[in-house]
Amino acid sequence: MKKIEVIGMPMKYGCMVEGADLAFSHLKESLENKLDVKCNNVVDTSYENAVEHLNDNKLKYVEPVMEINKRLYSNELEVLKKHKPLMIGGDHSSAIGSISASLDYTKGDLSVIYIDKHADIHTDKTSPSGNLHGIPLSVCIGRCDERFNIGEYKLKPENLYYIGLSNFEIEEIDYIHSENITAYMDFEVEELKVEKVVKEILKKIKTNNVHISFDLDSIKEIDFPAVNVAIEGTYQDDGGLTYRMVKKLLTLLLSNLNVVSMDIVEYNPTLDKDLKCKEKIEELLEIIKENWK
Repeated sequence: MKKIEVIGMPMKYGCMVEGADLAFSHLKESLENKLDVKCNNVVDTSYENAVEHLNDNKLKYVEPVMEINKRLYSNELEVLKKHKPLMIGGDHSSAIGSISASLDYTKGDLSVIYIDKHADIHTDKTSPSGNLHGIPLSVCIGRCDERFNIGEYKLKPENLYYIGLSNFEIEEIDYIHSENITAYMDFEVEELKVEKVVKEILKKIKTNNVHISFDLDSIKEIDFPAVNVAIEGTYQDDGGLTYRMVKKLLTLLLSNLNVVSMDIVEYNPTLDKDLKCKEKIEELLEIIKENWK
């Protein structure tokens, strides 16, 4: 049985807000205590002379985002040979490296369950903000230009499953519909109940392996406010999943699927003044340890 290995990914260039790169260092002790592991594997996210706009007046920090994700890709590909990587971001652009590594490790035999309030499936041409934590899925599918080349195998749209969507642009939802991607909106999860949503996904998945990419901003703001988008000023809706739903969701997914790798991203400790969000992450880590066998 493979053990969990934590990979720290203190990435900030995908959204470039204060505290975006502090989650791993802030959580290291909790990760070691709750998962009973040593957290010595940290991706080097330094990048000299990072330029916000280089030969592109729209997209931000393309070069550092891709260079650092290639470091994560190489790191995680090695970890996958012996262990189950749990990547702790950082912003969600880090999923580019983690998903790409799992795709190549499984030779494309991979489904991705994306638990997020946001669709993150803009391309280099449609991104309204230019922030690259909004394009990781398009990079992994292969919808972006050659600057975003990484790995050999690409994610098939039919192997992508969203849970908890509530915030997206028209270009994203049009693509989701055109490719018939399975997407459960936040209100659908509430109406159908978590158990039914998971049961339906279990019936649909055709691959032998699964990657879970879990964005903490998928949780309702009232339950979990310490996330990067709160600083960006885009946290304007009351959408998302309740914390109770997320606990049940992770329990069911991890205990019923062959999850080979997982991400937890977008925690921003600078907003966690009373450490209530950190306590909730610690509860989630206990669920991960108990159910990810």
